[in-house]
Amino acid sequence: MYTLFRFLQILLFSIFLQSCHICGQIPQNDIIKGIKWGIEEKYDAAISLFAEYAIHNPYDPAPHFYLATIWQSKCMDFETHVWCESFYREIDTTLTLCDQRLVQQPLDIATQFYRASALAYKSFQIAREGKYLKGLQLALQAIKRLDAIVEQDSSFYDAYLGIGSYLYWRSYLTRHFSWLPFFHDSRDTGIALIQKSFELGTISRWAALSNLAWIYIQEERYEDAIHCAQTGLEAFPNSRFFLWPAGDAYFLHGDFDDAQEIYRVLLQSVIAEKFNNRYNETVLHLKLAFCAFELGNSAVALYHAQRVCEIIPDESVKKRLKEKYKDANTLIAKIKRISE
Repeated sequence: MYTLFRFLQILLFSIFLQSCHICGQIPQNDIIKGIKWGIEEKYDAAISLFAEYAIHNPYDPAPHFYLATIWQSKCMDFETHVWCESFYREIDTTLTLCDQRLVQQPLDIATQFYRASALAYKSFQIAREGKYLKGLQLALQAIKRLDAIVEQDSSFYDAYLGIGSYLYWRSYLTRHFSWLPFFHDSRDTGIALIQKSFELGTISRWAALSNLAWIYIQEERYEDAIHCAQTGLEAFPNSRFFLWPAGDAYFLHGDFDDAQEIYRVLLQSVIAEKFNNRYNETVLHLKLAFCAFELGNSAVALYHAQRVCEIIPDESVKKRLKEKYKDANTLIAKIKRISE
């Protein structure tokens, strides 16, 4: 669950939120509105909002950057590459417009920030497509540029999210080398910075909260993770941004009734979407099967496990579901042995 992709996904979303501190031609209230629509999965509304600004401000890289983030969020939310072309179009336009502006205004911090953030988003997408070395190279460039910008303003609390996320996940990924001089364990420092971003930040607080939920799950601090997810759901009811960590935290904590309820809500949310390649639907049936099994409801567990094997997903995701099918068949066999 917690891989380099999880680190990059959270870090890049935090970069998106941090960049709102420097708005360009877009009013901050509209940026906040677009962010909230993204958290609520109202992607079409967010795209329309930022596209309108792109039309009326053709030389401003900001609206193209926000459009790119929404397209990428859709790809990650729906576990698909369908909108990758739209993402690359907008992110490359962002980089081009930034380069043009920097020729005239090389010290403009806003443009530098958008360029660094665009590099970070592009690096993630490239790595997500399996080009890990190229993606890592771009990511390191982006983080170096972002660090240099953030150092200029220590009261930029929204930026603490990106710094904290980087410190935590870098330390987690290199935790087995912490005895070496260049691999310090900075997880506690990272968590503290993310917490400060949630408490004192303005734009980044919801991404900080979601990040903390996933980190607490990783640290096996499940009650803290549940608290973070519940706080997020109070502000954004039924947002998949907080439902996923809530369900997993409940499950890993052994609260299978609560986990089951969350996964049911997620399943209905996924099925209700116009786009459904059946990946998330399949995964959620498997999670529901395990919940039911742990609760001693073999009939319900068997139903959901069989649904995992019956659902016909898009060819683009079928290979990625191979392990899920294996887990479902193992559970089916276990249930049948118990019932004999």
